[in-house]
Amino acid sequence: LQMYSSLYEKSGFVFPMQVPYLCSKRDPGRLTPFSDCTIQAPCLLIMGTKDYFLKFPGVEYYVNSEMLKSAVPNIEIKFFPEGCHFVQEQFPEEVNKLLLGFLNQHL
Repeated sequence: LQMYSSLYEKSGFVFPMQVPYLCSKRDPGRLTPFSDCTIQAPCLLIMGTKDYFLKFPGVEYYVNSEMLKSAVPNIEIKFFPEGCHFVQEQFPEEVNKLLLGFLNQHL
């Protein structure tokens, strides 16, 4: 475990792991990571409704509100009701079907 953690520390992986904790003290109403840009490309967000990431302050509200859609207007959001954080491992065939359908629709 120590070997893996030292590799992550050297890779710059520490900062992405700290971001949710650094942001947890922020006002959820100010959770606007794309406040100064709009992503116009078609996007697909696949999540499980039991994903622990949704429990971080303001995240579930941001994903389900119009705030995300104002920053990413061409986003499709698909939730797996029984899905957790790794829906691609829990439901590989269904996720692949969604990905292929999305890619075929936007090629």
